[in-house]
Amino acid sequence: MPRIKLEIPNFRLDQRSDGYYIIRYQEDGKTKNKSTGTKDPHEAEKARAQFAIDYIKPRLTPEPTISEVVDAYIKHRTGSVASPETLNYVLAAPKRLIGNLKAESFTQSNVAEYIKQRSQEKPQARFAGRYGGRNVSEATINKELRMIRAAFNWAHAERLTERKPEFRIELSSGKVRDEWITKEQANALVRESPSHLALFILLALSTAKRREAILDLKWDDVDLSRPGHEVLHFGEDVGNKKRGSTPIAGNKRLIAALNAAKEKAETDYVIEWRGERVEDVKTALSGAAKRAGIPHLSSHVLKHTAVTWMVQAGVPFERIAKFTNTSKEVIERVYGHHSPSFVQEAIAAVAF
Repeated sequence: MPRIKLEIPNFRLDQRSDGYYIIRYQEDGKTKNKSTGTKDPHEAEKARAQFAIDYIKPRLTPEPTISEVVDAYIKHRTGSVASPETLNYVLAAPKRLIGNLKAESFTQSNVAEYIKQRSQEKPQARFAGRYGGRNVSEATINKELRMIRAAFNWAHAERLTERKPEFRIELSSGKVRDEWITKEQANALVRESPSHLALFILLALSTAKRREAILDLKWDDVDLSRPGHEVLHFGEDVGNKKRGSTPIAGNKRLIAALNAAKEKAETDYVIEWRGERVEDVKTALSGAAKRAGIPHLSSHVLKHTAVTWMVQAGVPFERIAKFTNTSKEVIERVYGHHSPSFVQEAIAAVAF
């Protein structure tokens, strides 16, 4: 059986003939040695543990450029975010325009110059499609600079740089999205959808989960065995994307749809089509939306719709936050204006 190649070398202690302990490890296919400088086994073990910790720490040159800091930050975050390619995409423009600057000497005037240059550019299409003639938005530039600042903060926390970032970002982060559909539109959408998409839509509107969490859902994660206690387990969090478990007890429509789908299932995944797992629903959802007369619909709008319906129904923010694995602050900031009590209190306050 072939041995599995480890990303991090194994570090073991060996004692030389002169009594001193050395650390042996593999790097680039070669065996290397590091002296501990001691004959004491306990001190040698301490040296081995410290060497292992230092070995995996990120490294930068004494005066790193912004590109070097950014690349190290991307490498650090790659294993903890849902879509690592997003980091590369967001930070591509900063690396291109200011990547050669020294990170330690980046100032507010550099920020102003970056905003000036970037705001004169046209956005590059990330996937298929065109943006038209508009320039890069303030919200996009704001996001890029915030990511740079996050990289600087990380580097400083890791003691890779001396100075904390002190620049301000005096740009708008963009307006809060407020796209959602009515229940009548939701029913029309389900009617115009093939079976796998209809189930996806029911799950999205019933749980407020993201597309990836729903497409990753397996039948082993669906507990329908105890009537009145049905629950869906969406697994571990991915980066800052919260998943967790969602109760669906009392949702007769969704439970019936899940039971029907399970009887016909050919794969381990809840959302399948013609005997195969569904990787994405973007095209199918767009087609169904057009047939239902709904413009500009995405899976994120379904999530947004589910939370909006809860707020409109007067469900307390704390309960919505717990149900959707989202913070109360986010629910209040993004969806609070849909609350009946918010509207009534605001109208009452300005009545005279």
